[in-house]
Amino acid sequence: MSKGKIVITGGSGNLGRTTVQTLLDGGYEVLNLDVVPPRERICESWVADLTRTGDLYEACKGADAVIHLAAHQAPFMAADAEVFRNNMAATYNVFKAASDMGVRRIVHASSVAAYGFTYAPEMWNPDYLPLDEKHPMMPKDPYAFSKVFGEQIADSCVDMCDMSVASLRLAGVNFDLTYESLPQRWEEPGARLGTFWSYVDVRDAAVSCKLAAEADITGHEAFNIAAKNSRFPTPTTELVEKYLPGTTVKYGVEANWSGLDTSKAREVLGYTDGHIWQNHIRPDGTLIK
Repeated sequence: MSKGKIVITGGSGNLGRTTVQTLLDGGYEVLNLDVVPPRERICESWVADLTRTGDLYEACKGADAVIHLAAHQAPFMAADAEVFRNNMAATYNVFKAASDMGVRRIVHASSVAAYGFTYAPEMWNPDYLPLDEKHPMMPKDPYAFSKVFGEQIADSCVDMCDMSVASLRLAGVNFDLTYESLPQRWEEPGARLGTFWSYVDVRDAAVSCKLAAEADITGHEAFNIAAKNSRFPTPTTELVEKYLPGTTVKYGVEANWSGLDTSKAREVLGYTDGHIWQNHIRPDGTLIK
């Protein structure tokens, strides 16, 4: 027997496919909306343009939750104006249709990029590390703006409607399930500083979407989603001292702490690390077989 109906946008993408399977394994009826047909039809799927509202209203009938993943997933995926237009139109339409149709929970895929550092033209020091959900968001690119404004839409919707929203500020999602490509990243720890050496396995990111759809929350809550430890074998405090000198480190109990503080997600959602690089790769770069 189905636990209920969940609509997922962007269910044909890399994170979307894993999330769809996670929901199906959890006993949910799933409807996927995407501009791209799925590789395999494991659930009901509609080819739908989320910048138009018609399909969204029909899809939300009888839905218990909507998990909104669909977006241009970086500023370089299209022209700046198109990234912003697409992401904002889709996000607004999802929230509008879901609220009008009485959906009680939206899980909104936000991003570590919402803090502003990930794709910024120039790097600056954060107020402190690890970043928690209270750190100021200072977007500098169209993708980051779309995530921040999406969270502001969530704030407004929960004030006006009987619904709750979980915004998941996802770290960089790892899709390489073998982690064989990771040692190449270790050669340049100064690259992409704006993620602060954080990551999340795609399988754990998918589980976080399910947990957020089920969690006992009210209003709009944001959650950092990342592995507890960084993606580098070098102690994180050493990396901060080398690449972000002068940054305040709130704590550093574990040598390889992540630049995202995920304690809120662990406490409220029950989020845990099911898949980490240390299970696949040794610190010297050799595979664990």
